Amino acid sequence: MARQALKLFLEHHGYACDEADHGAAALAWLEQGQAVDLMVSDNQMPVMSGLELLVQVKASAQFRSIFFILYSGNITDEIQRQTHQAGVIAVLSKPYNFSEFVTIVPQAIEAS
Repeated sequence: MARQALKLFLEHHGYACDEADHGAAALAWLEQGQAVDLMVSDNQMPVMSGLELLVQVKASAQFRSIFFILYSGNITDEIQRQTHQAGVIAVLSKPYNFSEFVTIVPQAIEAS
């Protein structure tokens, strides 16, 4: 699964990672008080899409400082507009190149 491969890749590069099955689970995890610098989400997930998760995270003053990367196999101009309006730091197309994460993640972590 792509999520697990990305998690292993980021852990290999020294990042502590957790994962959730869908956006609603990730939001519930945040609400339990987990400290997070960066969220990486697929847009197409069951229960709650990545875009819906992004909008809810950025709407909360408690989570607004979390950096967010969204990836999707179907990025439309409307999704691009909505994600940038909500405050995403990057939108990546699937299949993404892991080297993109090697450059984007440190920039986001350093900025936090």
